[in-house]
Amino acid sequence: MPNINVNGLDVFYTERGGGDEVMVFGHGLLMDATMWDAVAPQFADRYRVICFDFRGQGNTADPGQGYDIDSLVSDTAGFIKAIGPKPVHYVGLSMGGMVGLPLAARHPELLSSLVLLDTSAQAEPWWNKIKYAIMTLIVNVFGVKPLVPAMLPLMFGKSTLNDPAKREMIAYWKQKLLAQKKTIVGPVSGVTKRRDITSELVNIRCPSLMVVGDEDQTTTLSCAENIVAHIANIELKIIPQCGHSSALEKPDAVSDLMKQFYSKLDCA
Repeated sequence: MPNINVNGLDVFYTERGGGDEVMVFGHGLLMDATMWDAVAPQFADRYRVICFDFRGQGNTADPGQGYDIDSLVSDTAGFIKAIGPKPVHYVGLSMGGMVGLPLAARHPELLSSLVLLDTSAQAEPWWNKIKYAIMTLIVNVFGVKPLVPAMLPLMFGKSTLNDPAKREMIAYWKQKLLAQKKTIVGPVSGVTKRRDITSELVNIRCPSLMVVGDEDQTTTLSCAENIVAHIANIELKIIPQCGHSSALEKPDAVSDLMKQFYSKLDCA
């Protein structure tokens, strides 16, 4: 398993393809690099495709601290610098997008483009903070298992949860949730206690794409619209019958939108 040391941390990543241009994929909270398994290979014929795990999640080391978004931005910037000298096409879902936004705003030299899936630039609403604080207390005492039924509708849309063809995928991620250790409360806290960075979005200049599922209850369409309203060079696309985990629920739709986006970059 390949690792790169960044900020004193061994960061796990997978790599496909070998093109001159590089794509870097940042996963969502409670997930890991495998969430891109149905999307990333579709770009390996042209790009060097790299998927990595954030600190304390997946196969990346857990230092027991530094789960806040600013620290993850620092990790990701260091990771991009370590894998090669050229700017990359960054793709982030949910937490991965929450990292991608300040990354693009603060380190424009590192990104050629930005793709955001089901994410937000705003702070977590106060009512959600209360809910997540209660959930964190439960995890600290009883582990993740009691919360899994409540977590699935936050991760997946109702159409996906009711689709027999998606049962195997849902079961896979349900088992991933059940296997989470109590230490996952660190990364969760880093996301739920994030600050609003809407004021920074004006600094994002690279071509950008915002994608959101129309059934996303976690980072809703209004979150996507807020991002689009503050970035000059960005498109908004909505995927029907799709929830918060669009790369898992509708991987072909996500890939098609990304391909259309990148084809426009080639013509620019």
